[in-house]
Amino acid sequence: MAHSYSAAIVGCGDIAHAHVQGYRLNSNVDLVAVVDPVEAARRQFQAEYGIPRAYASAAELFEDLAPDIVSVCAWHPLHPELTIEAAQAGAKAVICEKPMATSLGAADEMIAACARHQTKLIVSHQRRFTPGWESAKTLISSGEVGPLKTLQGSIADGLLNCGTHVVDGLLFLAGDPEPQWVIGTLERSTDRFERATPIEDWAVLLCEVGGGAQMLVQSDVHGWGGTPGILLRAEGEFGMVQATEAWAAVFNAGSNGWDRVTDLERVDSIGGRANGRLVSELLQWLEGGPEHRCSARLARHTTEVIMAAYESARSRRMIKLPLEEPGYPLELMIEDGSLVAGKGDRYDIRAYLRREGTDEGRYAALRAEGLGHHQIMRQLATEPRRTG
Repeated sequence: MAHSYSAAIVGCGDIAHAHVQGYRLNSNVDLVAVVDPVEAARRQFQAEYGIPRAYASAAELFEDLAPDIVSVCAWHPLHPELTIEAAQAGAKAVICEKPMATSLGAADEMIAACARHQTKLIVSHQRRFTPGWESAKTLISSGEVGPLKTLQGSIADGLLNCGTHVVDGLLFLAGDPEPQWVIGTLERSTDRFERATPIEDWAVLLCEVGGGAQMLVQSDVHGWGGTPGILLRAEGEFGMVQATEAWAAVFNAGSNGWDRVTDLERVDSIGGRANGRLVSELLQWLEGGPEHRCSARLARHTTEVIMAAYESARSRRMIKLPLEEPGYPLELMIEDGSLVAGKGDRYDIRAYLRREGTDEGRYAALRAEGLGHHQIMRQLATEPRRTG
């Protein structure tokens, strides 16, 4: 690869570490800056990875320099604003964390802004680069189970966040077809949030994904199915495929039961090789290669399906796509009073990730022991909260 690229990360939380790993597995990418409004977070991140520059805001970063690639690792509602800001500043590419946005209208604004400024936009659905999911896709596309009839997957911690991986993964296995219609139902009997965004207690969606195949996704229905290790299933006319990120298996007339075609002991679902390959494919796209498998055009399908499920619950009808509602239907239901939390106070299932008030000395000690950011913040959440 002939070119060299500079990169910056906006948001120094848990997922930002995976982006560092992805960049460092590509020798022609130089991570030059990080951004975070919490000084302790950005200084710790800067020191740990030897990053030359650190800024309190994206505006400060873009006033000083224009990185070729910008990773948007902030919380969900900030994704559109930061992506558009990076495109306007001249970034050649943006890697935006999932979910792409908390409304279809915001996702479209991101796509339009990046198109205007000739910025490549991808969404970090890095599980598309894991060997299990890739093998499952190959089995299906090569006809091992015949025409698809059903696809299904389960997840925990909200349809908007973790459910994004399941919806995107099933669309990936099916060959990224155009979704046709969506039916969704949900319950929100508690005042549940996720990174300051209101979410449901549980949700189920059914979506036709082309050729008559239907996709079923359940979120928080069983109380299991969280990441890592998302299990996806697909049934065709002549057999079945199931896969996690580490393995894929096929059951058909010639398999003599379930036959695992990929069986690895461990795979980094987030970070490591998955993020490294995601970055590598982006560099190829920047240099004239084919569209990235995580392009915003494809990621928009995932956002549309999820928002259509919420809109279906709101309107109590099937939603034929394209979706017309540009807002976040779940939030609209809360605002108009049709969805009222009945039990308990407001709570955020990711509240423990807030860095403000963290004992920074304790954080540094746990990081030195080899714990990851997510592990540290979970542990510190059980300890007395004080400013370090």
